Amino acid sequence: MRLFRFRSWITALIALTIGSVGLVLQPSAVAGGLDPVFRVSPSFQNVSVGRSVEVDIVVDNAPTFASYEFHLAFDPSVLAFVSITGGGDILEDAGRDPLCLGPEPSDLQNAIVSYACASTGGSGGPFGSGVLARLTFRALCLGDADLAFVPVGKDLSVDAVNLGDVLGDSIAAQGVSGEININGAGCVNPVLIGDANCNGSVNAIDAALILQISAELLGALSCEDNADINENGTIDSIDAALVLQFVAGLLDSL
Repeated sequence: MRLFRFRSWITALIALTIGSVGLVLQPSAVAGGLDPVFRVSPSFQNVSVGRSVEVDIVVDNAPTFASYEFHLAFDPSVLAFVSITGGGDILEDAGRDPLCLGPEPSDLQNAIVSYACASTGGSGGPFGSGVLARLTFRALCLGDADLAFVPVGKDLSVDAVNLGDVLGDSIAAQGVSGEININGAGCVNPVLIGDANCNGSVNAIDAALILQISAELLGALSCEDNADINENGTIDSIDAALVLQFVAGLLDSL
């Protein structure tokens, strides 16, 4: 999957939904006619080097929606992405069946967390304010880190943030950035689970190295701590299989 597929996937899913079930629309709820806003919450926080950092991606002032998408850029010199949770919960809580995509390893190599959720179901969907997802990072070095919504794709053709209604029509939205102040001395090595050779990415080479170390064909790995994917104290073929599933997009995170 590449970035341009996020919107096409959502459109196809919504078209399938319209063709297979009846739609029960709820009235939109938008205060004052303002555009919906995606924001990072909290908008500012202080953390120490080496600590985990959690931020929520929140939507405010939203009309009834059935899908959403965002692309959040971070500074990889001071932050390392760890995981995303809660995706689709807001849709499920409104009586819809969500399916979510992302983030992709290739996106993360460009220091962008790209994420999208679409849904099927008979209800109109959520509206107003709510949490779209929770992101966890690790603070690597002293500094100020901006978390900014950015457009992506060829010629920046994909909006930084977007909502979709039950008919598949796009709902314009705005993005409000957040900031993290990282204090403390020095830096810590980034922990990128699955990156067995410490090259900053997770791919099939890491799976091959894990298999070689488990077969005793290698004496050591550059980043052995990153290779025990399931954290059971042993590096084996199960860890290699998990890496391959992640690379193939069958797992959202390791």
